[in-house]
Amino acid sequence: MSISLIDTAYTTIRQKILSCEYMPGSLLSIYKLAEELEMSRTPVSNAIARLELEGLVVALKNRGVMVKDVSTKEIFEMFEVTFAHQIFVLETVQQYDLYKFNLNELKSILDQQVMEKEHDYFSYANLSLSFIRCIIATINNNVMLQIMDSHRDKIVMSAVASYKLYPQQRFFSGAHYNGAIYEALLEENYEKARQLLIEFRQKTRERVMVSGSI
Repeated sequence: MSISLIDTAYTTIRQKILSCEYMPGSLLSIYKLAEELEMSRTPVSNAIARLELEGLVVALKNRGVMVKDVSTKEIFEMFEVTFAHQIFVLETVQQYDLYKFNLNELKSILDQQVMEKEHDYFSYANLSLSFIRCIIATINNNVMLQIMDSHRDKIVMSAVASYKLYPQQRFFSGAHYNGAIYEALLEENYEKARQLLIEFRQKTRERVMVSGSI
């Protein structure tokens, strides 16, 4: 069996889960997935095993494979960690001249996010997380970045699922807050950036309470 077939199946199925082409809670058939990918069930089964280890799916005996949902509690906890890390980074940059925000990269991410807002919500959500990651990367704390990366996929999947499930709901703009935070960092007005993060955190909590997702 070719390793490339397993990788192809894994990458394709994973992408469709994260972009919510396969919505959380949906039941997948390995037979149908193999048919869709035009390959045998063996590489698909191996790919599903990898996805199960990542916590994205769960195999149900004699029923198929279920795409795992992200609980409201888990969403709260993931966002609390990312906000706490950003506040910590702001305080660290204020205290030590050693650290500087990569304003050029932040602006590049922000520009891309604005462009994707009306076209591709999956990319838009990913770019919003890239903006946050760029802020956290400022102080070169690899453990904080590993925590961010371990949560990222579930955060994006939850955001896209919420966007698809509640199309009538008016969502606040992450790009709007990111743009305001960027301007505050450009001016080195770290207190303003801190207040914006607190406001963004509250808006996120309100959204989770309303829809059970972000």
